[in-house]
Amino acid sequence: MRYIAIFLLVANLGYVIWNFTQTDQLLPGRSPGQARENWALLNTGITLVSEFTAQSAEQERLNALDSALCTLVSGFTSIDSASALLLDAEQLALTGGVILLGEPLPSQYRVYLPPSSSREIAAITLAGVSESSSAADLEIETYLITRGALANGVALGVFSARENADEVRAAVAELGYSPQIEEIPRSDGGIGVWLRNSDSGPLEEAEWLDLSTERSDLIRSENLCQTLVQASQFP
Repeated sequence: MRYIAIFLLVANLGYVIWNFTQTDQLLPGRSPGQARENWALLNTGITLVSEFTAQSAEQERLNALDSALCTLVSGFTSIDSASALLLDAEQLALTGGVILLGEPLPSQYRVYLPPSSSREIAAITLAGVSESSSAADLEIETYLITRGALANGVALGVFSARENADEVRAAVAELGYSPQIEEIPRSDGGIGVWLRNSDSGPLEEAEWLDLSTERSDLIRSENLCQTLVQASQFP
């Protein structure tokens, strides 16, 4: 019995040594004597618990968007009016974004002076830049921006070519101002705003009334949130 046990021990040891040398030979680009600690880690297909949790949460979010409804608001005449509605919506704790409603068209470029702290200061800035540009023989259209994220800023013209916008920005900068350029995306279907309330659903009637009291031309409809959220977004 003792000899049988010794034989089995020697046989197992020999198998382990044989398997070690065979594995070295099967690995491409390795010599039999190369150190084993240099082996690259193999992809075993194991997923960490943290990775699985994150993947599951993202999938649940996408599944929820598949069936959830959001409110789509359309009928805006400009990006400023769409941005203004979005700002008012955020004050009501609503979530949303500005989107393109059709096939993209070439962007336009607006040159502007950043918003002032008040309408009065913005009016003074407008008068100053208008006077300075006239004295320098610069033919630019200046006006006060009254709505949207750039409210109380001073517009210095909208151009179809970026090069023209750059020229105006450089010319106004020589007058001592700090003009900037805003890219305005466009589409053949206009622009819209998608909105969602705190319950991740379309707007309630009271919420819509708060937003549309002075915007009678706007149109609202309910659409799948996934379609709206994944649509082309403004930068």
